[in-house]
Amino acid sequence: MSEDLYRVIVNGYAADKGEYFIEMEFAKLFKITPEKSRKILRASPTTIKMNLSIEKANQYKYAIEKTGVLCELENMKYDISGLSLE
Repeated sequence: MSEDLYRVIVNGYAADKGEYFIEMEFAKLFKITPEKSRKILRASPTTIKMNLSIEKANQYKYAIEKTGVLCELENMKYDISGLSLE
């Protein structure tokens, strides 16, 4: 049986610090501009990483949550996002 893979999804700002500081820390973590960081966080929920082991996904989740961003992991085992009813 193959190992389950996970996606890391950001869900916007946590309430523990200001949006500006969250955007700056998130940008620093992913080595992106603060503008791109703001765009990602305001378009939440946004998938940041896909096809990760649970260990790697949890590492991302921990690092992301330290910046003040709400984050969740989703098992991709039953991913139906590529299906169409048309």
